[in-house]
Amino acid sequence: MTKELIISSKNLLSQAQIILDHQEELEKVKGEKFNIFSVLKMESKENATHSAFLEALLNPQGDHLMGTKFLKLFIDQIILSGDENDDEDFVFDISSAQCKVEHSVGKVDLKNFTGGRIDIYLWDDKGYSISIENKIYAGDQKGQIKRYVNHNKGKNKVFYLTLNGDDPSDYSKGELEVGQDFYTISYKNDIKSWLSKCQKEAANSPILRETIYQYILLINKLTSQLNDTKMEKDIQKLIKENYSSAKLIQSSISQIELIEATSLLSDIRDDLEKELGNEWIVTSDDDLTVSWSGLRIRNKSWTGMSVKLEGYSKVPWSRCIIGITGNKAHWNRELIIEKLTPTGIFEEHYNQNQHWPYYQYSISFQTDEERVRLFENSEREILKVTVYEKMLQLARDCEQPLKEIPEIKK
Repeated sequence: MTKELIISSKNLLSQAQIILDHQEELEKVKGEKFNIFSVLKMESKENATHSAFLEALLNPQGDHLMGTKFLKLFIDQIILSGDENDDEDFVFDISSAQCKVEHSVGKVDLKNFTGGRIDIYLWDDKGYSISIENKIYAGDQKGQIKRYVNHNKGKNKVFYLTLNGDDPSDYSKGELEVGQDFYTISYKNDIKSWLSKCQKEAANSPILRETIYQYILLINKLTSQLNDTKMEKDIQKLIKENYSSAKLIQSSISQIELIEATSLLSDIRDDLEKELGNEWIVTSDDDLTVSWSGLRIRNKSWTGMSVKLEGYSKVPWSRCIIGITGNKAHWNRELIIEKLTPTGIFEEHYNQNQHWPYYQYSISFQTDEERVRLFENSEREILKVTVYEKMLQLARDCEQPLKEIPEIKK
């Protein structure tokens, strides 16, 4: 790395900061700092916010009172535009269309890959359907896209919607091909472009128009885009003129996020070790780029279960959960609940699955705004204390009950 490149990178950051400061001033003047989705802490709720809002616009019977106009714009852009989506046999009847969120297509069957709940589902009277799997930050489910493609086969278009147009994992799609068996679309480009057209269509409906605009601003925030088109072009021009420096900065961002997240868990581990003593084993993973890595506490007298903080799926860039790990096939789930019920942990909101008899969502690094907390001393300390206290309390609650639960021998 040359000295000139380092100096150029510093200058690029300084110039970018000037543009960002100007953006913030404009947001204040235009009142864009106030966003109802942010105020209500609904930014990253996939179904309660994003699926619900998109369904509200796509539904011809919706309270927007625009009939099929928004849906037609969506069909024209997403279904009919581009050669890859052209399909003369797929003729969706907008006039009879209906729309629903969390639509059940039967019980999940992982043998035949059928069933599940589709995030946004549209259907018409001719038997055609459109299935949209909406992913903001949640991970893929087993065979999810494969199951949806098998639904209403031959008359169903399946779309995988993410912030930036990412492909689903093999865990979800199996051997299916993007662009052939299903399609990927993004909030950053496809949805934002469609919403801009909807906003123009709603020009004479002020509340509807401004609500759509607020949602566009939310998408800009989630996809790290500027709200002002001119400043977006200024940033692009700046990057073009300093491309090598920009690439250097870009390649370093994920690495420094990883370093800081790893350091945070190491600090929490050290504090827990000091507090818990020799009867406990506290470990944190060195490589947080591995899915499901994190921080574990285990009492030496437990048969294998542990208290864990885990990324869903990678700590530096996802939501994290804290709970008790114990695969249902190896430890009696009913006995775990019986032994732990007196501690009161099941009286608060919690989740369960095959691998976790108990877990709650904890800290999150899904968004740029959340990851910034890793670099601000006071916020970092709050993160540290939050995780430390929750894991320590859970370990103390589990100390005696988990000693009494043997592993199921097969």
